[in-house]
Amino acid sequence: SSGINAEYGDIRKRVLKDYNKVESDFETLREYNDYLEEVEDIVFNLTNNIDIEETKTRIDIYRKENFKSIQKNRVAQNKQEAYLKEKRLAEAKEAEERRAHEKECEMAEEMEREERRKKLLDQIANSDRPADEILLLHQEEQRTLASKSLLNNGFAVNMIMKGAKPSSTKIYTYKYEDPVGDNFGPKSDEVRLERFAEAVTCLSKVALSSGFEKMYAVQRPIDDAYSGLFLFK
Repeated sequence: SSGINAEYGDIRKRVLKDYNKVESDFETLREYNDYLEEVEDIVFNLTNNIDIEETKTRIDIYRKENFKSIQKNRVAQNKQEAYLKEKRLAEAKEAEERRAHEKECEMAEEMEREERRKKLLDQIANSDRPADEILLLHQEEQRTLASKSLLNNGFAVNMIMKGAKPSSTKIYTYKYEDPVGDNFGPKSDEVRLERFAEAVTCLSKVALSSGFEKMYAVQRPIDDAYSGLFLFK
């Protein structure tokens, strides 16, 4: 079975080296579909040893009559294959760089955790404060650092995906501002919005840490639905 499939693949590849026209080479879709059917007939005949000599003669005649277009399409195909190969290599390189960056971040975070653990043990051993108080302060510091890490890592990964290096400039958190202008429709009811917002349960930690609230997830679609209703009075 594998041998038959390999033979079929080889025959098809050889035929398509000459029968390499594309849809834009034809005036109508019907002509293009007829051409594809002819290709399949040739591949079928050669694969199943049907009218071999007649089929080879048919290929030779086609090759002579379409020599220029065959050469032109081969050049175009070679360029396309070179482009796709270059694209795959670039994507592989980008993925490798992303994995390396993620590994560096994980190692740096592990080192920071180890340093904070040593610092905590040192404070408990040498401070006059109760151990419970020191632990509470440590936990609060951990929550603050975790929130900042979510925001900064999300920003850095997004920049790397776009091919840019993370900037050292200050990152500002999102702040919602009410839109200015008339929506030519009824205003949204805050009580109703709060009831709808109770059903929102899929907000990520990154969204919450950047200042996003459940109310924003329901207010926009409702405002859009109300907009322009007064125009049809």
